Amino acid sequence: MKKIIIIVITVIVLLVIGAYFYLKVRKSKDFEPLIKAKLQQLVKDGSDSLYVLDMDKIEVDVVGSTLKVHNARLSIDSARLNTLLALGTAPVDVYKMSFTDLNIDGLNISDLLDKKNIDLNTLIIKDPVVEIYHPVNKRDTIIKDTATLYSRIQKSLGHFSLKDLSISNMNFIYHNLQQKQEKQTTFNNISMRFGDIVIDSSTQNDTTRFLYAKHAAIYVPGYTYRTPDSLYLIKTDSLTINASEKLIDIQRLAFVPRYNKQQFGKQLKFYKDRYDIKFESASFHNVDWYRLFLGEGFVAQYASFNTGTMEVYADKNVPPSPKSKIGNYPQQLLMRLNFPVAIDTLFIKDFNFTYRELGLKTQKTGEVEWTHVNGKITNITNIPENVAANKMLTVAATSKFYNSGNFSVVFNFDLTKAKNGDFTVDINLGPTDGLLINNASKNLGLFEVNSLSIKKLKAHIVANSYNARSSVLFVYEDLKITALQKDADTKKLKKRKFLSFFANTFILNKSNKMDEAQPEYVTYKRDPQRSFFSLIWKSLLAGITGTAS
Repeated sequence: MKKIIIIVITVIVLLVIGAYFYLKVRKSKDFEPLIKAKLQQLVKDGSDSLYVLDMDKIEVDVVGSTLKVHNARLSIDSARLNTLLALGTAPVDVYKMSFTDLNIDGLNISDLLDKKNIDLNTLIIKDPVVEIYHPVNKRDTIIKDTATLYSRIQKSLGHFSLKDLSISNMNFIYHNLQQKQEKQTTFNNISMRFGDIVIDSSTQNDTTRFLYAKHAAIYVPGYTYRTPDSLYLIKTDSLTINASEKLIDIQRLAFVPRYNKQQFGKQLKFYKDRYDIKFESASFHNVDWYRLFLGEGFVAQYASFNTGTMEVYADKNVPPSPKSKIGNYPQQLLMRLNFPVAIDTLFIKDFNFTYRELGLKTQKTGEVEWTHVNGKITNITNIPENVAANKMLTVAATSKFYNSGNFSVVFNFDLTKAKNGDFTVDINLGPTDGLLINNASKNLGLFEVNSLSIKKLKAHIVANSYNARSSVLFVYEDLKITALQKDADTKKLKKRKFLSFFANTFILNKSNKMDEAQPEYVTYKRDPQRSFFSLIWKSLLAGITGTAS
């Protein structure tokens, strides 16, 4: 009996060893066709037969529970696409994908071949190239596909789980087919890490997951995008998405001109401001991934833009556009945006803003500067339900005027009256040395301030797309100026002594002290070819000059 047991055990051990070596040696020859067929069927079922999966080679190690796919390609079945286009059910976008290597660990081959449930430990994809073509379906009326991924593949797969997905060195190419000439946007060297992926009936509508994953991190290194008008570059050092924390983090965000100040104007037929904007970092918190991936808009609880600068440069040598600027106020642009947006609060921290203008008469640059700007924008939305609940978009900021006087401003934009452009603005400036404005007044206004002590500037402006009504209180002491003109020979600014004497003696009020100060009421009709900020400045200036003269 004992001998029989020993023989049986020996036979079993030999069979196991023989099976092990058989599986190690014959692994791919036996399983490759079956696995290919299974994977291809999953892709076909999951895409309504739109996509075709091809691969050069599959290596299967049954004992090690690993599978390696080499040189795989996901391509579009053009005949099926044409059929879906004719039916009106084709997706707006289609995709292509290829990669050199895909490694799977923890794969039970019998599960892949015979069962509807697949549970994996690790999947590693190297050097993938993903291409998106938008839009392929250009019909005005598109039948929206509401089917989930799971509902598409459930005939072939009941449950899929993956503990860890790693994607490295991915190149992403976006083909924009909106115009006659295709435009491409490319992201290179993207890294992704997904954890606890589950695709089944319990997760197909789970809004807490990011592309079916409980945890996800996406890292996009340095990126540069040229704007459609070719005047600017949008740059980032890095962009990171942390799905579980619902966070988007951007390092060194910049919107910079491609041309210097002199060259920029030469690119224009009509005048445009030149913007140069930089932030050390920016972030969006509590992002609603589910709505974003369904194409239902970008929703975040709050955003933060930190430590930045903005320079606006105006070259008045460039002729103004005859085109009306009516309808281009900030709230009007937001409400016209063809994508739902809702950000409860956006914080601006430690920001410096400078406006520079090249004067037409002097051909010299004047500037106005606000430093240490801190503020917040609330209720940034164009979603009708949100607007009905709260109609006011508010911008509130504090700063230093020329790094000296305390300055604050509050804008209130009525989103329910965006078509008419209704808004109000309140401006407050504390005690400031008036000599600081010479940076702007000499080269832009052709006058120099010899003495001026600003005690208070307070303005309330009620405006729309067509006019503004203002109340401006300007309290000051010891105003004295020198009128200037440009010398035709030397091109330098020289004093106009008689005009200066006449202005200081007969026109200007030397002081408007607190105990006797009264607000100046001004009505100003907007020039439709001038900007939003021009209306505010002209209204404010009318109140100041009305008080001082």
